[in-house]
Amino acid sequence: MAERRLTEKQSHIPTTSPVPMDNLRNTIAWTLCGVVLILWGLRLWGYGTITTLTTIPSVLLIAWGLAILTWHGGTNTRPQSTRVILVITLLLTLVGLFVWSYAQVITAPAYGTDEMAFDQFAAHLWLHGINPYGRSLAAAFSRYQVSPNGYTWTLSGHPVTLLSYPAQSFLIYVPFILLGWHTQVAVGLNVISWAAALIILFWAVPDSSKPLAIVLASLSVYISYAVGGVTDALFVPFLVLAARKWDQYPFLRGWASLWNPIWFGMAMGIKQTPWIILPFILIGIAFESHRRLGTWRAGIWPVFRYVLITGTVFLIPNVPFIVLNPSTWIKGILTPLIAPTVPEGQGLITLSLFLHIGGGSLFAYTILSAIVLLGLLLIYFLTYPRLKAWTLLIPSLALFVATRSFGSYLVMLVPAAMMSLATTETYSSGKLPTSVKIVLSGIGFVILTSVLAALVIPSPMKLNLIGLHTTGQLATVDQVDLAVTNRTNRLLHPHFTADMSGTLTAFWNQISGPAALQPHQTADYVLAAPNFYSQPALTGGFQMVAFTAHTKTISHTNSYVPSTWHVALIPDAINHPVPYGQSITITAEILNRMDQPVHVNNIPIYLGQIIYAQRGLQYGQAIINDGYPGETPVTATTNSRGEATFTIRDVHPETDPVYFEANLVNNHDYYPYGYSQILPIRFSQ
Repeated sequence: MAERRLTEKQSHIPTTSPVPMDNLRNTIAWTLCGVVLILWGLRLWGYGTITTLTTIPSVLLIAWGLAILTWHGGTNTRPQSTRVILVITLLLTLVGLFVWSYAQVITAPAYGTDEMAFDQFAAHLWLHGINPYGRSLAAAFSRYQVSPNGYTWTLSGHPVTLLSYPAQSFLIYVPFILLGWHTQVAVGLNVISWAAALIILFWAVPDSSKPLAIVLASLSVYISYAVGGVTDALFVPFLVLAARKWDQYPFLRGWASLWNPIWFGMAMGIKQTPWIILPFILIGIAFESHRRLGTWRAGIWPVFRYVLITGTVFLIPNVPFIVLNPSTWIKGILTPLIAPTVPEGQGLITLSLFLHIGGGSLFAYTILSAIVLLGLLLIYFLTYPRLKAWTLLIPSLALFVATRSFGSYLVMLVPAAMMSLATTETYSSGKLPTSVKIVLSGIGFVILTSVLAALVIPSPMKLNLIGLHTTGQLATVDQVDLAVTNRTNRLLHPHFTADMSGTLTAFWNQISGPAALQPHQTADYVLAAPNFYSQPALTGGFQMVAFTAHTKTISHTNSYVPSTWHVALIPDAINHPVPYGQSITITAEILNRMDQPVHVNNIPIYLGQIIYAQRGLQYGQAIINDGYPGETPVTATTNSRGEATFTIRDVHPETDPVYFEANLVNNHDYYPYGYSQILPIRFSQ
């Protein structure tokens, strides 16, 4: 009977079934989308005191994100309701993008890169009847407040000042300038272009992928590039359109057969990045024609037609400049490919920039990128259609090994790849023949060998940082002393700069040291920072870098962190007035970079005082320890716990607070470092 009752009870327990995989994917996509909307709201929240424009969108985005997390793309929702929710989500995302971008501009209106400044300036020159190709655009630096750290530098230490892109890169600005839009045109068009890419992607992909399109377009890397000055956003919407059903191109007729190559030609006319995608598209078109029509000859005409239309669309905006001066136009559009610019980026070159692996031949990286591109084309050709879904993303691998491999080169092709993945036909193919596998192994071996060759050539110079000079309380390095050894049998002409967290500064001025370094010669160099932007902060690490323009090499010092200790004042704030004549005790404690106490004794700590008055700096008149009124700085040594004690009092009331700050001093170069927080004290009656 007990077993029967147990069985009867069990029969009333509700049963569950596994969640279908499609529903699970849908739930995950909507969950990510909800989180992204909340993040948009949080991005806007902090700007409420700068512009109230952000407050309402912030609340709406967070509320809608929470609602989506609760709803999580419920499977019982009617398709019409789901589409309404999708459209509302898209519109709110666009509101977040535009409002956040506006907040960024009013916070930091200066243009972040030279490319954005050059494009807008070139548009202004063209409207005044001046051919921008071959003309110095250096005036754009000051006109758009571009920091020297945003310049593109050559290996000899000179900034690139010539237009380096096809004509559509700046002609796209012309209609908007003619309509009277002059301020922040470049940033505005970047953001509008990125919004257009999102709308196109959202419209074209299946409903199940639309939340992921919103997630992709909302990633910080993309929106930061759009506002920060990376003009790749301008070609993304055209490339996304060109990627839509590109494999159907051979079978389209009439106007429908024109759009894919037209969009691709427009993308190629803005920047060089899409250029390397074209061979992959053409190979794919040829294979698709062969698969359906049965002969390779049938694929020749679609390929020829695609090239003809794309080339025509690319050339039409450039015709006036080709006619005016073909040599300056060719030199301009090929500058990113042939100019001896400094290596930068987040690709393979990072190993030479930070780990000091290789660096003896930057030309080897150029050869490597060409080999990788050719190898990828062969792999794509031999294995088609296995890599078809990633046709528009594969070229990023070639950019990854180039000397200039910025993150924008590596991620800006992803939206187009997503469009291709969502709209092209996938099908399986048979096993690869043994002969093809052997060829693929050979290609892989050649690529690997080329990578090793680029990484094993050692840098030609050994650089040692033997001294530095700082700006004191400004806490930056403005001069360094280097010992440089030429380890080769060649005459080298070094040009020096600083690398601060991956950003190469303007090249430093050579105060002393030979212009040419003889084979195996060691010489001392004194270098001075050319401007404030080039001065590394004492609180961060940096390395000095030497380039040679003729031999195209890179050498560096080891990374140097001037300050690993710093001082903290306890208490960190005094929130009430202190009657004059009354003493107050402050403890200065030495901490490491993780804010852990450093137990060292007999270390001098220096406490200074100053008044930051409305009309300028004034000397404080407080008495620190046993000093005289106004004495600054006053020194106290630490005890075994790494703490020094200061007693402060003032003999008369002050109309302004007295600001106190403590620091350490380097025992070798005698520069101050490790500054504490600033502690204001108001002495009253």
